[in-house]
Amino acid sequence: MSAIEKFQNQVGRGEVNWKPGSDSGLEKLGEDFYNAINFGFGNVGIVITNEGVVVIDSTISRTGGKAIVDEITKMTDQPIKYLIYTHGHGDHVGGASVFKENGATVISHRNVIERFNRYTKLRDHHVAINSMQFKRNIRIKNEYIYPDIVYDFEYTFELGGKTFRLLHGKGETDDATVVYIPEDRICYSGDFIVWSFPNIGNPNKVLRYEREWYEMLDRILKLDPKAIAPGHGRSLLGNEEVQACLSDTSAVLKYLHEECVMHINQGSSLDKMLHEISIPETLVNSKYLKQTYGCLEFAIKGIYRRYTGWYDGNPTNLSPSPSKEVNRAILELIGNQDQIIEHARRFETEGNPQLALHLIDLILIENPNNKEIHAFKGEILEKMSTASSNLFFRNFYSVSAKHEKELANNS
Repeated sequence: MSAIEKFQNQVGRGEVNWKPGSDSGLEKLGEDFYNAINFGFGNVGIVITNEGVVVIDSTISRTGGKAIVDEITKMTDQPIKYLIYTHGHGDHVGGASVFKENGATVISHRNVIERFNRYTKLRDHHVAINSMQFKRNIRIKNEYIYPDIVYDFEYTFELGGKTFRLLHGKGETDDATVVYIPEDRICYSGDFIVWSFPNIGNPNKVLRYEREWYEMLDRILKLDPKAIAPGHGRSLLGNEEVQACLSDTSAVLKYLHEECVMHINQGSSLDKMLHEISIPETLVNSKYLKQTYGCLEFAIKGIYRRYTGWYDGNPTNLSPSPSKEVNRAILELIGNQDQIIEHARRFETEGNPQLALHLIDLILIENPNNKEIHAFKGEILEKMSTASSNLFFRNFYSVSAKHEKELANNS
């Protein structure tokens, strides 16, 4: 079971724990190179040299950060010299204050600063959308630890006879850093690899970068690493596994980019793209591309959103009437609400719950306090959540189902 799948199962049951788990531990990538997994949501890299320790990411919390420091002190008396952010997502920077207190100099790409500023300005919004995405009450307690050193394209330093090459790329974020140590051919990839289909087109988040993502994967491939520590999940060890993961992930992103661009140039609608673009048969069963986090539908929507405006080409949608007015007009034309409900129940029974939801919303526009319909909608969403193997669909449906049931039970 991958880290993403394990985490998904935990959030699905409401059992998320950001603290180190009983199965937390260190994977050895090479002499003095480690990948710390399950010390929180997000891996941590540890490189020990005879002049000090370099830490790559800090997990999601101070608790996890302290656990990492404890592991380091068991292995060496060398001080922690540097903390490198692979990017500015909270699950990779949340424990940074612990390492800062231990004397670490923090290094990141320059765009991490803007990310921290944006998160601070939109704090309430990000708490809300992350609480939905991970189906738990997110609380942001700590201020961000801003980098001491920033770079733009590439940054290199040496410590204890080891060269640390920091390479900037874009993928899940625009502030990403890959760390490569050429003497030992060890790579810390951050979230360019997470043992899941690439998370392009996150429903509530800013744009992501499919082309630059596969370009970075190809760049890593040319470096010929013998081991890779990903941002989440177990390490990739040995040339065969490293090559397969990089090649499969790059290939699917390149294919989707080219297919979406072709459709956009042909004037295809997003709906047409969603129904006609599929994953190549050679990649469908890749163990590195399970759609447990990212998924094909989100990727297509993300790429379309990146390269087009909000106008879909239909003049009806250029300056549309409010959706409530449109739905109300349709409902008045149909007239028979009981028939709508009957059809919605039939669609749900026949295995088309999505179409049932559209009909239910027609009723709720006119009767927003209809408890029976809210309860029915909640039942459908709960079933859709249980049936889904994707974290986003599962949690979005589950949280929404709970809300519908609350409306149904509200006296």
